[in-house]
Amino acid sequence: MMDDSLRALLLALGDDELIIGHRHSEWTGHAPHIEEDVAFSSIAQDEIGHAAAFFSLVADMEGSDPDAVALGRKPEDYRHAILCERPNGDWGYTLARHWLYDSADDVRLEALEESSHGELRAVAAKLRREERYHLLHAEMWMRRVSRGPVEARARVADALTDAFAEAVAVFEPLEFEEDAVRSGLLPVSTDALRARYVERTTRALDELGLPVDVTTGADRAAEFVASAAGDLIVDESRNFETRDPSSGAGGRRGRHSEEFGALWDEMTSTYRDNPGATW
Repeated sequence: MMDDSLRALLLALGDDELIIGHRHSEWTGHAPHIEEDVAFSSIAQDEIGHAAAFFSLVADMEGSDPDAVALGRKPEDYRHAILCERPNGDWGYTLARHWLYDSADDVRLEALEESSHGELRAVAAKLRREERYHLLHAEMWMRRVSRGPVEARARVADALTDAFAEAVAVFEPLEFEEDAVRSGLLPVSTDALRARYVERTTRALDELGLPVDVTTGADRAAEFVASAAGDLIVDESRNFETRDPSSGAGGRRGRHSEEFGALWDEMTSTYRDNPGATW
């Protein structure tokens, strides 16, 4: 029987990639210019392909099929971070989420390159090489905006502030995390990864000169407050376990926003309407 901690970890990884990939794909034909139309379509395809790699590991161990893992579950069975399911909004929000999510994914994949699970370790190393191009694309946009017109800077800075809390919640504790850390499946706890991520992103924002109020953002959504220096102040009165989706956390326990319902319905409709079909 499949280890619960491994399944929880793989589903969180795969669901993040699947859902952010679908959101990115919605820019196809709608991006501000043709180059970005192509770029976001390509990134979306990569992310969904990466989701398939994680789902294949689950399917192999369960004796099921990757499509069933990806598309055969109910909405409450998905374990992606709330950040991934939010609608694209304007171009400024999309760029902010793109940079915040891919920075988080790089921190996570770097850690998983040391996983005790051989197949997961190999997948993480391969995907991190491919994800590097997504991060370079996002960083290019952050530099471009930071040197651009005041209005563009302000819009992206506002979007970063709004999205930062939910980006930090990518490192919401996983189900069965203690077992995963104890066995080495997850070499570093989500608490430690979160600290690395906050330090890295706040330092980058300082270097870019983007006036982002990360303290306000993190305080709205997490049990910790991130200072501009990357320090974490824990508020023990808050608890991820009881967080509702409007706060940006809860996704790792299957608590999602209303926005995910429509996305799930569209994403899984062909699979549900054609049971047993092969493509």
